[in-house]
Amino acid sequence: MAYAEKRGKSWRVRYQLPSGKYDSESGFETKQDALDWGRAQETDVQRKVFVNPSDGRKTVGEWAEEWRQVMDVAETSKQTYASRLNAVILPKWRETALGDITSMGYRAWQAQLKHAHKKNYVDAIEGLMRMLLDDAVEERLIPFNPMPSGSKRKRGRHIAVAAEDDYVWPTPRQALALAENARELRGFPWYVMILTVAYTGLRMGEVAGLRRDQLQLLALEYGKSLRVQWQGQWLTEPATHTVNKGETLGSIAALRHADAKRAADIATANSLGEGDRVRVGQKLLLAKGFTLLPPKYSSYRTLILPPFLGDLLSELLAQKGGHEHLVFQSQRGRPLRVDDQFYGRFWHPIVEGQDAEPVRRGRKAQVALPAVEGIADMVPHGLRHGHKVWLDEQGHPRVAVEERMGHRLKGVEGTYSHTSPDMEVGIAKGLQRAWEESLGEDVSEAPEWRGRRSA
Repeated sequence: MAYAEKRGKSWRVRYQLPSGKYDSESGFETKQDALDWGRAQETDVQRKVFVNPSDGRKTVGEWAEEWRQVMDVAETSKQTYASRLNAVILPKWRETALGDITSMGYRAWQAQLKHAHKKNYVDAIEGLMRMLLDDAVEERLIPFNPMPSGSKRKRGRHIAVAAEDDYVWPTPRQALALAENARELRGFPWYVMILTVAYTGLRMGEVAGLRRDQLQLLALEYGKSLRVQWQGQWLTEPATHTVNKGETLGSIAALRHADAKRAADIATANSLGEGDRVRVGQKLLLAKGFTLLPPKYSSYRTLILPPFLGDLLSELLAQKGGHEHLVFQSQRGRPLRVDDQFYGRFWHPIVEGQDAEPVRRGRKAQVALPAVEGIADMVPHGLRHGHKVWLDEQGHPRVAVEERMGHRLKGVEGTYSHTSPDMEVGIAKGLQRAWEESLGEDVSEAPEWRGRRSA
């Protein structure tokens, strides 16, 4: 039972914890205030809703470190969360006790975020912060999440919602112009890469992780296909691999790192010799760096290709000097990395155009490229958006469109709707028509209907 003690000019209350031990809280002006507070804690103990006030003294930094150790998420999500914690959340809240975060303090920080970052990034940061604090509530470190709920009535100035969709996506003709710029800048493989994204809707990670053995191109006109099996990501923390029957360190490296030579890196990460045998079911740490991971949301799928794209991919695979395992690669023959250099040296020039520049010390000559009208500020993901728009415009069944995009329908429609082979072929035929229409007059005049222009 709670009891109060005089301590100088104030009162301290001692109250019983769920373990049977006693804790205390000081600073009360009167004995009755101290007793009321202590009895309230003991009532919460009896109702099994007690949150120990001393647990709220754990700092956000301490809790974030514990939280990261038990996160059960994909390697890419774990890396993303760590990046956002270190870059934005912890610099502000690291030394703040969980129990000291207030709604007003959070709103002030939220305003700073909105001023410094774009909306999508702010939403992602807030989503991570909410998870962090929700789990703190679940662990009874704090009694409630101090972040304001989006469902509550908002006060203050009304902010109108934009009436128009400002996401930029291309038409088939604009996608072709983009691909032509890519070919002029970096050659045929990059031309094919742009068209592959535009006419399959692959995510950029899925493009980077597309293996040569995922292409089935020796088939009838509408039997050529692409299997989405992996996404390629550059990881700062090692992923894990469960050994399957017949695998060796070399075969695992070739499969997950697209480079058999990295078997030595896997051996080092697991304190093994490079020639050591591994057993079925054994969990191995992979090496850091480029790694093939399951696609987002485990969205494995097989896509029927329009004939023109199957022909282009066949031509690409037949070229000498390609990567042993990957369809698309960097200029230096390494796995594709969509980073600042990708945007600055490749993506922005093919979208926005550039002037010709002569050879300079430490820099190659720069070819002139025209800007692609109407898609200023488009990001690579805009090609995926465009693919979805094209399919919707052509009127294909929703279930077939969503399956091609790697999404899963919910509810009754998701349970009872199914994609038939005729639906898949119908999509491929629609995309072939879109390609031919994008060529304009060239489609009837060019000896090769692929639409390749002279260099």
